[in-house]
Amino acid sequence: MEFEWGGTRYSFTFGFFAVLALWLLCDRSGLGLPALGGVLVHEGGHILVMRLTGARILAMRFCAVGVRLEKRGLLSYGRETAVYLGGVAANLLAAGACVLLCGWNGFAAVNLALCIFNLLPVGRLDGGVLLGLALCRAGKPEQAAFWQKLAGFAVLTPLFAAALLLLPRGNYTMLLTALYLAATLLRG
Repeated sequence: MEFEWGGTRYSFTFGFFAVLALWLLCDRSGLGLPALGGVLVHEGGHILVMRLTGARILAMRFCAVGVRLEKRGLLSYGRETAVYLGGVAANLLAAGACVLLCGWNGFAAVNLALCIFNLLPVGRLDGGVLLGLALCRAGKPEQAAFWQKLAGFAVLTPLFAAALLLLPRGNYTMLLTALYLAATLLRG
């Protein structure tokens, strides 16, 4: 499914709807809808900062493993950093506001978890891109890819170990998360 609105092209893959439906159907915790809200807050944070920095959003692609934003032109390191921090800042603000107004609940927990998860320095997650931007800003662009992969492997090694320890207890979530992160790291 694809359409254009406000000068931005939006596309939704079959995989996006399949994963969303499967996730909501299998959600026994009741956190499916709050998590979807947290993802919308996160992407909204990126979009808001993109607009504030003057970046033009050409397309948004919703696929099975996330949302991809396509912008026109290059931004300075500072503006690019602000865009990548926009999503995690929005999650952190949403979690804080939720705790202040409603107390600790699923929506606050999901937003805090999304903030921390997206700051992991792995692949195309916000934290991985921010690490690359910091290295480029420090004058080491030729070493950025090496250090990004090394940081990603440093995060993934204990994550896979924890996933394998939880697997006999029937917890597959950590293993699926580790596999997803490994795929983002390899796709880089």
